[in-house]
Amino acid sequence: MSRYQGKALASAGRVRNTASESPFQKPLRILLVMLVLLALAMVPWGDIRKSILVIDKIQVAGLRYLDEGRVRKRSGLKEGQDLLSLDLTRVRQLVLLEPRLESATVRRVGLRGVEIKVVERVPALAVEHGEPWEIDAEGVLLEPLQKGVVADVPMLVGPDFSNRRAGSLVQTPEVRRGLAWTAILSDNALRLAGQVSEVDVSDSRLTRLVLMNGVRVVGPAWPNGARQLSGLRATLADLSAKGMMPREVDVRFKDQIVVRGARPTGPTATTTTSRES
Repeated sequence: MSRYQGKALASAGRVRNTASESPFQKPLRILLVMLVLLALAMVPWGDIRKSILVIDKIQVAGLRYLDEGRVRKRSGLKEGQDLLSLDLTRVRQLVLLEPRLESATVRRVGLRGVEIKVVERVPALAVEHGEPWEIDAEGVLLEPLQKGVVADVPMLVGPDFSNRRAGSLVQTPEVRRGLAWTAILSDNALRLAGQVSEVDVSDSRLTRLVLMNGVRVVGPAWPNGARQLSGLRATLADLSAKGMMPREVDVRFKDQIVVRGARPTGPTATTTTSRES
């Protein structure tokens, strides 16, 4: 019995198939490829890129005080700008040139959108700069959003910021003292932040506070802790309940509150003042 596996027959079949191919098929394939390449070369890719691959939406999130137009102007982004040449890192750097911004992130949104998410600096104190300006909790100098209009925060008395530019980081001892007092006064347990109109650090030996009602508080150069200031709050509340207002309260001494020049408030005080005059 023959054990021939048919390999020769299979080889012969492949040879016949190859021979049966048209001699024009290979040139036709080459021609087809050339035509496709030619067609692709004639497509107006530049016009397509300008009409489709462009920014069509710019979002700004996280704003509290600044307006959106100011941030967009800083970013340099515009609708219709080339999307392929977009440099998100550079856009972020441009946005952070705005002194009133603490941080920013820039990312692509959807197919053709860009989102700028910012965190603004929050004013902690008003300062003198020929006119009132502001500084945040880090000591960064902030130009008012509107001339002559500053946030409802205490005025820092003593340091002069006239020769400083917006965005400057100021960390002199006087500024750090003022910010330290602001931080402790903002403690929710004390509830004193909204009662202070001035923080005077012009004397290196002590700090003077002026309350909204005109009462002056004399403290150490640096805050001596929330416990002493909670005693101040309790003393002021007790005097108010008795219809009395002090001229000055001294909190420099440990576990001791010194009240000076307490006087009645209301009609009684008016009558007394008239008699004294």
